[in-house]
Amino acid sequence: MLRLLDRYILTEVVGPLILGFIVYTFILLIQVLFKSADLIIGSGVEPSTVGRLLLLSLPHIVVMTIPMSLLFGILIGIGRLSTDSELVAIRAGGISLFSLYRPILLLSLVLTLANVYLMREVMPGGNKKLQELRLDILTQSLSEEIQPRVPHTGWADQMLYIFEAPPEDRRWKGVFLSEIVPSGETQAIVARRGLARGSSGSGRVQLELDEAVSHVVDLDEPDNYQLLRQEQYTIRLETPEQQAATVSSKSIRELRSSDLRRWARDPSLQDELRNTARVEIHKRWAFPAACLVFGLLGLPLGFANARGGRSAGFALSIFVIVLYYVIFNSGEEAAKKGSLPAWLGVWMPNVLMLMAGFFLLYRRNKDKSLLIASADRWIQEHVWTRLLRAKDKRERIRAQRREKMRRARDRANLLLRLPEIRLRFPNALDRYVLTTFTRVLTIVAVSGVSIYIVSDLTERVEDILENQIPSSVVFDYYKYKAFAIVYEIAPIIVLVTTLSTFALLSRTNEVTAAKALGISVFRLAFPVLLAAGLLAGVAGLMQSEVLPASNARVAELRDVLRGKTPQQIGQRADRRWLFGKEQLLYNFAYFDPESERLHGLQIFKFDEDYDLVGRLYAEQASHIEGPWWILSKGWARTFDGSEVTGYSTFDEPMKYRLSEGPEYFQGGMTSPDEMNYNELRDYIDELQLAGQTVPELEVALYNKVAYPVISLVMALVAMPFAFRLGRRGALYGVGISLILGIAMMVIVGFFTALGEAGILPASVAIWSPSLIFAIFSLYLFLGVRS
Repeated sequence: MLRLLDRYILTEVVGPLILGFIVYTFILLIQVLFKSADLIIGSGVEPSTVGRLLLLSLPHIVVMTIPMSLLFGILIGIGRLSTDSELVAIRAGGISLFSLYRPILLLSLVLTLANVYLMREVMPGGNKKLQELRLDILTQSLSEEIQPRVPHTGWADQMLYIFEAPPEDRRWKGVFLSEIVPSGETQAIVARRGLARGSSGSGRVQLELDEAVSHVVDLDEPDNYQLLRQEQYTIRLETPEQQAATVSSKSIRELRSSDLRRWARDPSLQDELRNTARVEIHKRWAFPAACLVFGLLGLPLGFANARGGRSAGFALSIFVIVLYYVIFNSGEEAAKKGSLPAWLGVWMPNVLMLMAGFFLLYRRNKDKSLLIASADRWIQEHVWTRLLRAKDKRERIRAQRREKMRRARDRANLLLRLPEIRLRFPNALDRYVLTTFTRVLTIVAVSGVSIYIVSDLTERVEDILENQIPSSVVFDYYKYKAFAIVYEIAPIIVLVTTLSTFALLSRTNEVTAAKALGISVFRLAFPVLLAAGLLAGVAGLMQSEVLPASNARVAELRDVLRGKTPQQIGQRADRRWLFGKEQLLYNFAYFDPESERLHGLQIFKFDEDYDLVGRLYAEQASHIEGPWWILSKGWARTFDGSEVTGYSTFDEPMKYRLSEGPEYFQGGMTSPDEMNYNELRDYIDELQLAGQTVPELEVALYNKVAYPVISLVMALVAMPFAFRLGRRGALYGVGISLILGIAMMVIVGFFTALGEAGILPASVAIWSPSLIFAIFSLYLFLGVRS
């Protein structure tokens, strides 16, 4: 039977635990939720299918957030007892901290068993269903999102290009299919009509072509050129995920424990595969055991968190979580490579933190500092002493200056008194509110970015270790990635910060005191609203000046993490297929902007019926001036349907005229995320002049202006709720912010998908969510007692 004290401690811990569980799960589901609305509208996927995707995504997220939320709940609950001196009273009654650990141990055991069940029983089958569903959705979305005159590289090793997609007909007119990076013997297929059909059962795309002509040639030995005409031609295309999935029929994480043990003992399998099976066996026990570790570690840390408050508890939990997952992922990958035994690599973070937990609990139970005496003494003597000396020195300098000014006034024969200038803004109250807002903002932003990075690192750590990527490259990747992360979650950060700031001020009766002095809540909220507007402006500036360069750098470093060579990432594959004037389709291996030279240039010429009538290949093409280029060592062919009508080769340099200059090949198909507003607007104008409708790009263009404004709108929405919270505290503010954040994401994603599908004009689709939330906030302000 539980004692009254045990039930009381559990009551204090369970509330923050549940809230932390919701917060962490919500953060890790952000990316999935953003993609869901686009799948519903843009790709024709039914809402029930998206609901299944979210449901199947929960188990592997929940097993991570359960230990995280337990640590958060203990730090907040025990920290509250310590702040109110209740722990002091309990200790005065002769109760040790080891006795207080009993209810926490019980809670940790329950959560450990729940995690064991999820890891061993739910996740294997759930992961298999999730993988199949993802492949099916991806296949269906790929078959729907192909746009005319835009090279599509969503399938592994294949580039698909279509000339027309009549809205009244599902079949495309003019289809061209080739390898993304042609080399050696290559095949190109040209068809009059085509259609991509997705198979929900197999997760594959069947490309059905009519009146297709296949062109097969070895680029290095072009004398033998094969042409084959077929009235009906069907080819199966695979996504990169599907291609990777065919390596083994079952993923390691989809195997039952009995299958894992069989794989671990099978001598016919590769060493790395057997090591991975052993790691997964231990992982299904070690990962749930993190609940026990965090339960033990959280008690002394929560006791020491008396002065820090809940915000400090949240920050401390993030630090411990990040440290644990970094050690866990490093040990897991080292064990897969055979550098460490499987049991040691997986259990190492649990053992280290368990030892730290016992050590800290023992010292805290003895009312000693959490640090050992020598470390504590060193910090006191060298760190705090220097800080105090620096503070005293500044105070002495200020006192000396004041004394000099007083003496100067006393010696003056003529004293001129001027009225003291008092600024109406920012006054002392404004500065105090802004200081509180900034402190909370820092904690929320660092926490959100840290969780985002931990989640991303968990997915990429295998590639990092397998390709032996230096730590400096990984650091650079997340350094540049952090800009995009902050920009993406800025509205949520502002929402949570605004709610938490005024919840904290209300809890300490500071809002009530301001009202008693005749200060309206609208005036009290003005500095926060100004700060949110400033953050929106910073986000807009980042999007215009920083994100285009940082996103391009992230794309390059992402390829490095995947093991691609620098030459491969100099210009991405989708940028090496360009459609120019005079019905010409260009492909090149690499473009050197300094020498203005193209390497491995191919030119495909089409007639008005989209039949291939000419093909040229040159090892190099150097720009001279104007439209003139020098082609070196290549060949050219002309066609009439399925017959070759002309063939010539050239070994000597040949002067050739092209409608496009070097800047055309240097720019390529840049991603909208890597363009600023003016660049994207000019690019859209070029496409529209060519007769293309690009609603997705128009939505991306308006979004560059509208998305930063959402941060300001979120502050407006948060304020009425913040003033209605009263003394309920910051945690209630976080809970409400989750509901508002989900509503915001769903509405933004819904209208964005409508705009990308062409159902609404891009400007209406992008600005509607901000307008809806602004009107909603004004309505809520009507009921606020000012």
